[in-house]
Amino acid sequence: MKLPSVNSRRKVVHLFVLLISAMLFYSCDELYEELVRKPSKPAQEESATVVYDWYKLAGRIELRRTPQPVIILNNRNFGYIGVGLYEAVRPGIKGAVSLSTKLYQMPAMPAPELAREYLWGASANAALASMCKQLLVGLTDADKARIDSLENAYNNRFRLSASDAVITRSQAYGRAIAASIYNWSTTDNFNLGSQGYMLPAFPSSWVLTPPAFAAPVGSFLQNSRPFLASNLTATAPPLPIAYSEDPASQFYQEAKAVYDIGKALTPEQRATANWWADAGGVGVGVPAPYHNISLITGLLESNNAKLGRAVEVYAKTGIAMKDGPINTFRAKYQYNLLRPVTYIQRHIDPTWQSYLPSPPYPEYPSGLIGHLGPVTQVLIREFGDIPVTDNAYAWRGLAPRQYASISALREEASFSRVYAGIHYPFTQIISVEMGKELGNNIANLDLTPN
Repeated sequence: MKLPSVNSRRKVVHLFVLLISAMLFYSCDELYEELVRKPSKPAQEESATVVYDWYKLAGRIELRRTPQPVIILNNRNFGYIGVGLYEAVRPGIKGAVSLSTKLYQMPAMPAPELAREYLWGASANAALASMCKQLLVGLTDADKARIDSLENAYNNRFRLSASDAVITRSQAYGRAIAASIYNWSTTDNFNLGSQGYMLPAFPSSWVLTPPAFAAPVGSFLQNSRPFLASNLTATAPPLPIAYSEDPASQFYQEAKAVYDIGKALTPEQRATANWWADAGGVGVGVPAPYHNISLITGLLESNNAKLGRAVEVYAKTGIAMKDGPINTFRAKYQYNLLRPVTYIQRHIDPTWQSYLPSPPYPEYPSGLIGHLGPVTQVLIREFGDIPVTDNAYAWRGLAPRQYASISALREEASFSRVYAGIHYPFTQIISVEMGKELGNNIANLDLTPN
């Protein structure tokens, strides 16, 4: 029998040494992966169901919260969650760039291991579990158990198609992103308090409003770090109508329109005001930004969006939910315009009350449209101005509302605040335009330039 050549024997020995060395450094699962390495499946091909289930769980948790979450704080927190979700999946999106290259003072994010397989749904699962625990306020032990349960359920599902090594690696990456995002969030100077703020005094200045006459909220929110550098100084245009107490003036007529509508509200107008109130305590309203998130998730699901597309939409709408209120409150405390209830009681009818109570901050521009406006514009840019179903109150047994377009939904939401008696019509018109401008700026962020 012919013996193998010296070179052949050397090759066998070399391979044997490599195999023994690999076994010293890798588990059996990792060794198999090294010998039979597969490329990571692109995020554009992975299902986004895991992400939708996380946002739905967050909504269900917050519907039960007592007291309800603070609206502006919640918007801010979901903004960070959206950005973190995108970063946890971004390496799996061909050509995608980190938002750290686009957002103001955002640090570089952790990088995945080179030439290693990842399951981006598992990374998203771990990141969302971590961020929900870190950024959702007031979680109970039962809430945390539900978060753990959803995370474990998806990990078990992922293990049917991926190795333990891939799952573990993907989880570690998602958690590293979540930790970086949370640490960054602690430095944004977010402050809803108004300690030390002095109410100005001039004829058109805002004053505390009935029935609670609550202390001001958000006078220093303008100093919170935005996501976009352009929002460091962004504000609303000057009032389009000069303040006047003359019954023949345009300003008086705007207030009179609110008064007349409020005196003759139809059941449908009341229902519309309530639909967009998104407040009122457990079992009554939905905590913001649940209404936004319900719309976003519904549109993504109805368009069968895969993971890569879904995380970009959640990121951009998250940016809108955080930066919209910053711009809005900067303008509110710049112009300090009094609410309709104050003007009407002083100059038209001292007994008049608004249908819904006015929030404890100045009137101009609109707080609701401050975050809904840019969100809807991002959605229009992503999907087109398509018909949309709003099912945010299904949990109360209310029928969904159907709209011919996203902009029609936005228009109804805007005018709902006039029905509520808390905004002048001109404020809502200008607030919608502000939302379009910010939404377009966010939609223009090019995250896959290659």
